[in-house]
Amino acid sequence: MKFGFLLFALPFLALIAITSVVVFKVGVVFGVLKTPLVRQIVMWVFILLPIILITTMAIGNKHFNYINIFFYHIAVTWLPVLIYLFMGAVLLSLINFVAVYSGHPVNMYVLSVWVIVITAVATGYGIVNATMPRIVTYDIDSPALSKQWAGKNIVLVSDTHLGVVRSGKFMKKVVGKINEQKPDVVFIAGDIIDGPVFNYQKGLSPLKDIKSTFGIFYTPGNHEGYNPEPEKFYPIVKALTTTVIDSKTEVNGTAIVGLDYRRETVEATAERLKDTGFRADVPTIALLHDPTNVTTLMDAGVSLVLSGHTHCGQFFPINLVVRGIYKEYTYGVNVRGNSTAVTTCGVGTAMSPLRLGTNPEIVVLHIK
Repeated sequence: MKFGFLLFALPFLALIAITSVVVFKVGVVFGVLKTPLVRQIVMWVFILLPIILITTMAIGNKHFNYINIFFYHIAVTWLPVLIYLFMGAVLLSLINFVAVYSGHPVNMYVLSVWVIVITAVATGYGIVNATMPRIVTYDIDSPALSKQWAGKNIVLVSDTHLGVVRSGKFMKKVVGKINEQKPDVVFIAGDIIDGPVFNYQKGLSPLKDIKSTFGIFYTPGNHEGYNPEPEKFYPIVKALTTTVIDSKTEVNGTAIVGLDYRRETVEATAERLKDTGFRADVPTIALLHDPTNVTTLMDAGVSLVLSGHTHCGQFFPINLVVRGIYKEYTYGVNVRGNSTAVTTCGVGTAMSPLRLGTNPEIVVLHIK
């Protein structure tokens, strides 16, 4: 097992352990875990599921196995459940504190049961919601883009995260939705795969069915970097798309620039953009998976910057944290001078297979 994985796994397990202890103790105090048998079952669930998660992640990074996938699904679904139970436990503790000191007793057992029911319903809704991509449409007035784009449809897709949770069946649904929009061009802004090993040919093959006037342009995200088989993955995706990595191509009188995912300074991003042969006097569409340095490209004169990565936080309350990090560039359209940036929530899910407070989406840009 690599040191980097241990560096992630140990603090992760420690955080889950602390959270689980709080939930367990509150459950005991408020009578939900009354009998010794129930307490023992719940205790083992709290102990085993994090171990199963780390184990299945490690196995999935090297081998595709349906049994492993089954247990991985259970373990990653447990993560948001634990978060919501923890939030409920904290809220119940505050209510009990106020009730005791105000002299107005509250039936904490009933409230605890309600927390469990609400958690179950919210999780179920989030899982179903994540499988139902929406179409989000923006009218873009971009004088910097070539006039040849006027009246045309640009489709932006990001973060399909194909692999263990999302399969070729999901990709087929996404492709069907894309074709319904009659796209003139399709851009895939990274994280087309989740990282673990899977059948790339089978999962990505629906891409060949996309009907687009000017084709499909793809730039990787951070999750492509987690994949241990780039020598197997990239030949397949390059055969199905025009893959643009730290380079430039041209279509419809416009330069298409793709910048690979990097954690770097704004200066480094600006230098990589320059190295692609970018010219500010040429209409340019850039794919930049992570919108952290998107303003660098806008200030350089890129006409249209397309990003994903944020998932808009994917589920509550993570969406609030993500919004605090990326601010206005978390989602939607931003204009800076003559440059426009669009960040999508993405269409897939990373790790936990649910979306709560966010929706999976395919973005359609109508250029005026």
